[in-house]
Amino acid sequence: MSCDGATMECGNVGNETVAAVASWANASLPIGPFGRRPELGLNLPYALFEGLVALTAIFGNTLVIVAFKRERKLRRRTNFYIISLASADLLVGTFGIPFAILSSIGLPRNLHACLFTISLLVVLCTISIFCLVAVSIDRYWAILHPLAYSRNMRTKTTIGIISVCWLIGSIIGFLPLFGWHEEPDEDTCLFVKVMDYDYLVFLYLFTIIIPAVLLLAFYIHIYRVIIRQRKQIVSMSSVDARFSESLPNLANSDTGAQGPPMGGTTGGGGSCRQAALVKRRSRKDNYAGTMLRVLRAAQKREVKATQNLSIIVLFFMVCWMPLHTINCIMAFCPHCQICGAVMLFVITLSHLNSALNPLLYAYHLKDFREALKRLLLGLCGLNPPAARRREPDFINCISTIANHQQQQQHDQHHLHLQQTAR
Repeated sequence: MSCDGATMECGNVGNETVAAVASWANASLPIGPFGRRPELGLNLPYALFEGLVALTAIFGNTLVIVAFKRERKLRRRTNFYIISLASADLLVGTFGIPFAILSSIGLPRNLHACLFTISLLVVLCTISIFCLVAVSIDRYWAILHPLAYSRNMRTKTTIGIISVCWLIGSIIGFLPLFGWHEEPDEDTCLFVKVMDYDYLVFLYLFTIIIPAVLLLAFYIHIYRVIIRQRKQIVSMSSVDARFSESLPNLANSDTGAQGPPMGGTTGGGGSCRQAALVKRRSRKDNYAGTMLRVLRAAQKREVKATQNLSIIVLFFMVCWMPLHTINCIMAFCPHCQICGAVMLFVITLSHLNSALNPLLYAYHLKDFREALKRLLLGLCGLNPPAARRREPDFINCISTIANHQQQQQHDQHHLHLQQTAR
């Protein structure tokens, strides 16, 4: 009899522990214990902080989207992925965080409505992760195979990739609404009791672990290629400098080897030919030097953009991975105790990602920084500075050099045919 009483007492203690953890985790929508407990009171400091985060996310991401729409120079293919992230963050501030506040007081009371609120931020988080993977693949292709990227990648292709990311993310996130969940034994909506164990494993593996490994592998390889390309550009510059120094000596040696002219016409023709040769080589040398300078500047810009995108990816992972990891641990170990303060911290950290992303864009992405500055000055009634000229694109520079080389080969072949015909 005493053993039964002890068992009942232990069971009550365990239930109280799970309920205490769930009260904190109710603020998290993507994964975590959700309970339908009308008796839960509103945590006013938490609600006010979440409301401030939501307003910041709505304001900042709206500015990013408006700036992209108004500034034509922002409409690079890479920036379409930034706008996709900003759209997801805008939805987090508009719907996700208010749903989190409602769930913290035990709402909604309907099971399917609760599943929808749980799934919404799962959808938005999954979409953001897939878009980050897609932009990493885009950078990988652009840096490693610039000519193929320039020929095959179009804005419509980028929009199609983003649409696929949204579609797949929505399907994965809303799977619980289509039956992949458990029927709760009690009149409650705890996530660990409603969600299927296999779904949690699937979600953690395919939306966190595998994307994180892919992102790490892509950016490590990208940086290795960037370092190798920098060395190649330095080598091309040294060769170009040596060729420039050899042009005067080449002209003098050719003139000396010609010898004294045998006749006025022949001598004049030889001098003209030598002058034309030097002029043609000098023109090619000047063009090559100019293209190398443009290439170095454009490649530096492309490297900077890749570094900035990697910072955005890292910040996203830092904000979201703790919450997913803790929720997965709680699913595997329902009786494990999680400190309420820790749970509240990882919840707000995941929501802060949506609010702080616009600041990352403004600080690390120069074009967005200038566009947002002009937009804010315009909203304040001040005269914004004029937009700067768009800097050369690394991929287009590579394509231009390749086209110039092909044109040179065509001209040389045409000249060879003319000489053979004579």
